[in-house]
Amino acid sequence: MKKSLTFAILASIVLVSCLKDKSLKQEYQGYAPVPLNDGWEISTPENEQMDPNVLEQAYKWVYSEERYAMANSLLVIRNGKLIAEAYPKSPEDISRLHNLQSVTKSFTSLLTGIAIQQGLIGSINDPVYNYLPEDFDDDIRKREISLRNCLTMRAGLDFDNGEQTEELIRCEGNSIKYVLSLPMVYDTGELFQYNDGLPHLVGAVIAKQGGTTLKDFASKNLLSRIGIHDFRWEKAKDGLNFGAFSLYLTPRSLAKAGLLLAQNGIWEGEHIIEPSWIARATAVQSGSDTPYGYYFWLYPAIEGYMMYGHGGQILYVCPSKNLVVVYTAYPYSNEIVWDEPVQLAEIIYRAAL
Repeated sequence: MKKSLTFAILASIVLVSCLKDKSLKQEYQGYAPVPLNDGWEISTPENEQMDPNVLEQAYKWVYSEERYAMANSLLVIRNGKLIAEAYPKSPEDISRLHNLQSVTKSFTSLLTGIAIQQGLIGSINDPVYNYLPEDFDDDIRKREISLRNCLTMRAGLDFDNGEQTEELIRCEGNSIKYVLSLPMVYDTGELFQYNDGLPHLVGAVIAKQGGTTLKDFASKNLLSRIGIHDFRWEKAKDGLNFGAFSLYLTPRSLAKAGLLLAQNGIWEGEHIIEPSWIARATAVQSGSDTPYGYYFWLYPAIEGYMMYGHGGQILYVCPSKNLVVVYTAYPYSNEIVWDEPVQLAEIIYRAAL
């Protein structure tokens, strides 16, 4: 679960100090994938038209003492096959459930598309009030907030992650009422403000309309259908899974989600997510310096999009090159030790011939 900013900064300083005296990484061991009976077909960079020399640069970085101090894993999938992976801290990280932090938001986006497919949600233009009227206060402006406004981070609520995320976690009562109790600071649809409150609202709508928890809805309609059975999803004190953070997967399971996206929502011939939803979710819908879709960050320069989480967690998908990259790192740290995960994706993008 997320830690306070103060704790994260102090922990980062301690970790950086420790790194000066003692390595937390293994010696470089290459990037050949480990054969496991988990549904992954294994290949080599050469067989999948990847430049092994360029690829090796990325892997040496995540093993080095100077770069990516918090790195836990780096995986590369090309043409649907696992061609490279490494776990620089410990080989046990291959099977360890990892807090994906805000990568969770992108899963909430995918589940929104599935809920629409199933007729549980009429349209993302629907006001959230239509689904959760009992949780709204008397401010009638909030009743105009649509699911689209939530998905594009343009609702207008005063939710600041530096303060309200921790309050959301600690909230003893109704976590949805807490988010909706925050004041409106600008008109709905006016300004992009990235935050954890809005995906929590979306997750609550999905859970209510599905008649189950967000975790169980995800398991039945998405994760189990692509071979993911081992996962965790933390929840607020009222029992609602956090729609914005704290989904736990193994790196290889996260890579399966990337493969599903690279395959346009199709898994073993079955449409799990409609291609039209993926196209909309990963197109420019909002954003500021970096374009934003529906809980996906877009990177036109490398022809792809990302799920991105605190600590530097990424799932990068480049449909034009049939390329997927997973990078995970220690999730409870400050930005001063994140390094640049996007740079890893850029290098691997260049390695794809």
